[in-house]
Amino acid sequence: MPDTQPQKPKVYEDDWGTGAREGYEDRGVYRVQRSSQPEPGSPILRTLGGVCIVAGLCWAAYLYTQSTDFVAALQANHGPVAILGLGVVASLLGKFIRG
Repeated sequence: MPDTQPQKPKVYEDDWGTGAREGYEDRGVYRVQRSSQPEPGSPILRTLGGVCIVAGLCWAAYLYTQSTDFVAALQANHGPVAILGLGVVASLLGKFIRG
């Protein structure tokens, strides 16, 4: 004969007595190590690209603080723009080319 009475819901009790942590599960101490997947691309080119981008930004900030006309300073000195461009190209190549 099936039980026709409704079952009482389980009452969960946490450390604070609130019962608010119904989905909590104690998994224990041991965790299985996941194998890390290496990122595709060349880490050397990505690092070189990042360094070039930072160097170009620092050089541009230096030129900005040293002259009153920033556009004229960049027209006279194409270095920061070239270094930034090299950094962007190296980062993109480093992302897609295997090293």
